[in-house]
Amino acid sequence: MASGEMSREEFATFLEATFVTIRSFLAKSAVFFAFIDWRSVDQMYAAGQKAGLKLINLIVWSKGSGAMGSMYRSAHELIVMFCNGDRPRVNNVQLGKSGRDRTNVWEAAGANRRGSSANLMLQSHSTPKPVELCIDAILDVTNRGETVLDPFLGSGTTLIASHRCGRVCVGIELDPQYVDVCLRRWHDESGQEAVLLKTGEAFSTVARKRAAQAAVVEESADG
Repeated sequence: MASGEMSREEFATFLEATFVTIRSFLAKSAVFFAFIDWRSVDQMYAAGQKAGLKLINLIVWSKGSGAMGSMYRSAHELIVMFCNGDRPRVNNVQLGKSGRDRTNVWEAAGANRRGSSANLMLQSHSTPKPVELCIDAILDVTNRGETVLDPFLGSGTTLIASHRCGRVCVGIELDPQYVDVCLRRWHDESGQEAVLLKTGEAFSTVARKRAAQAAVVEESADG
């Protein structure tokens, strides 16, 4: 969204500040995947360099079908792979030695493919990612029980992917609407209920209270 609302100069400043902040929370030699389209990948390279992150690879995510485009319809997205160090701390690929035959072209059906895991979330978020894509990335560079950080949690795909492969997800999301999407999706996936740390209340309880408060405010406004 920032790339659509900001000038190139403003977006470059935003990216650099974001990457510097993210790096301060990364473990030594941890890997950081950043999604971007072809129009702004040069800015992402520059921001990563300024933040002190090392470029490890450029991954092409093949979505299986074309989306929007002026001449050629875009059927891919780019994923810039940075490292907070010279080389990844965990490498579970090792050129297929442990059975993971991986390249820097990742194939996963995008949100415009009906029936895909991303398409199922399209009504809740404008740019959902496939769960399978995130699971593979997590399995490549982390071990079971380790922490995965997503500073832009969105519809909660990283949360679901981390749960399915035994990792702990720490997610940040500023939009209250998307926070609700994440928590409801987590409940449906795990059968567990999120708890508001400030009060110890379950998410369902907080949701009912806030809905009741909103109804009172609306009634007062109508009156």
